[in-house]
Amino acid sequence: MQPGSTTPSAAMSLRPADGRRVRGAFTLVEILLVLAIIVIAGAIVAPYVQDNLRRQRLKSAADTMRIEWARAHVKAMKTGRIQVFRYKLGGNQFSLQPWVGGDEATGDDSQVAGFEAPTEEPIEAAETKELEEGITFAAGEAKFETRAYQVEGSLQSTDAGAEWSKPILFYPDGSATDAFVIVSDAKQDAYRIQLRGLTGTSYIGEEQKLEKLTAEIQPGQVTP
Repeated sequence: MQPGSTTPSAAMSLRPADGRRVRGAFTLVEILLVLAIIVIAGAIVAPYVQDNLRRQRLKSAADTMRIEWARAHVKAMKTGRIQVFRYKLGGNQFSLQPWVGGDEATGDDSQVAGFEAPTEEPIEAAETKELEEGITFAAGEAKFETRAYQVEGSLQSTDAGAEWSKPILFYPDGSATDAFVIVSDAKQDAYRIQLRGLTGTSYIGEEQKLEKLTAEIQPGQVTP
């Protein structure tokens, strides 16, 4: 027997027990078929993935509003100053800033210190932020209050033409303006975030179509 040669029994051991020949590689047709299957599967799955990401952004925007309101609520009580929250209807910007004078007031008396002079300016520039990309403030309302009205009048002189919402106030005693906002995306899915004035706390409603949420809004009504 020559060196390096194999016996018939050894050669047979290189094959599977059923006698089929082992294949060493895929053919070009098989590779193209696999690629085609991957492309088709990706085309089917992609819309569901994109829709899920869109809905996550919308929910994240609603959570952002709830968190920002909670932050304003706590900040008003810690600093002893009224915190003024506003947003741009149809846009995605919102702002928070403290207010000069009369911050200890919790009633609707328009003659309390600091509010009889509506020309006073905020003690610092507004902290402006934005919602998640593609999300806008679709609707909103705040309960009419004498204090909020006077704050709004003072703020208008510093807005440089910007169209901001009515101010939503957070007070040092833990209360706030009764208000709500609705955030929506390009697919017209939306969330309503409700602010309870008595406690200064907020909650997020269920995801609904914007048309349904806006149809439920009554003029001057800020609670569901």
